[in-house]
Parts: sequence; structure tokens; C-alpha cells
Amino acid sequence: MSEEDLPGAGPPPNPLAGRQRRLVITLRVATVVAFTFGVAALVLPGEAGRVVAAAMVVVLVVTPLARVAWLVLRWGLRRDWRFAGAGVALLTVVALGLLTH
Repeated sequence: MSEEDLPGAGPPPNPLAGRQRRLVITLRVATVVAFTFGVAALVLPGEAGRVVAAAMVVVLVVTPLARVAWLVLRWGLRRDWRFAGAGVALLTVVALGLLTH
């Protein structure tokens, strides 16, 4: 009988496993939505295709920004001010870019 056959052998459960489950699900949904919009933009004629293509671009731009905002909130709650500050700085640069456009 080897050690692998013993019940309970192996590393203990990781208490941090699954802590970002909602973020992972959200990113997967955004990926499927963007892909669906991309395919629809190729198939739909004229103005409808352009509107769906614009919606795809919005999803592709907003998703990473929402992820950074979510992480800033997490880092702030955990009092990890360096990472929270870096995220706020990044979001500020994006906001200033939008204002100057």
C-alpha cells in the first residue's frame, strides 16, 4: 500500500481557494459576451452590425477597468495601500485620457 492510497494523504485544503470565484465568473461571462457580439457584428448587416461591434468594443474596454476597480476595493479593504494606490493611479490616467479626448 502506497502513501497515495491512504485517505487524507496529501496537502491540506487551501482556505484561499475560490476567493476570486465571482471575478473569474464575471470575466468568463464578459469573454462570451464579447465573442458573441463579435460574431453578431460579422453577421448582421449595416447599422445593426456597427452597433453590435461598438457594444463589443465597450465590453472589451470596460471589463479590464471594472476588474481594476474591483481589485482596488479589495486591496483597500485589506489595507494594502501600495496596490490600491497603483490601481487608483491607473484608473485616474484612464479617466484623464477620456476627459482629454
